[in-house]
Amino acid sequence: MHMEKQSSIEKEWIRSLESPDPGIALQAIYEIRNSGSVKMLPVLIGLIHKQTPAAIRAEILNLIAEIKSQDAVPLIASSLEKMDFGGDLPALVAACWQSGLDFSNHMPVFAKLFITGDYVTSLEAFTVLEEAFANAGDQARHECLKYLHQSEDLVSDDKLALFRELRKVIEERD
Repeated sequence: MHMEKQSSIEKEWIRSLESPDPGIALQAIYEIRNSGSVKMLPVLIGLIHKQTPAAIRAEILNLIAEIKSQDAVPLIASSLEKMDFGGDLPALVAACWQSGLDFSNHMPVFAKLFITGDYVTSLEAFTVLEEAFANAGDQARHECLKYLHQSEDLVSDDKLALFRELRKVIEERD
């Protein structure tokens, strides 16, 4: 996918998001949210790290949770694969199911987060997977189940009950 040329308003938003004044950045997030454009999503997701003030990170997560455009899904899924969100990871995964978007084409991303994440991340990934499964094709379901079976030994003790529950939910749907 080629990156479209940024409009002057998008350039303005990027400048505002990079501002040392959180108020200016928050205003930009508010405007982006109201514009309904997903083109700014990679920039916003890139701001979810410890150096960004908590209030700004929270607003970005709120925005993601409210996105209604299916175009956002591949952007969010690929960033979850590539980037480290530290303590914000559970909230970002939660934003995925809160958005109500269909992540059924990206179930492996959430299966991996379920296996490798901490308990809270796993809980949020569980919800995404449960919803994605309802929309997924047979092959995607089968691959996801296979991955979960193969990864069982990697599940920490505190997540075993959750893991069994996830498998049950998925196998009942299969």
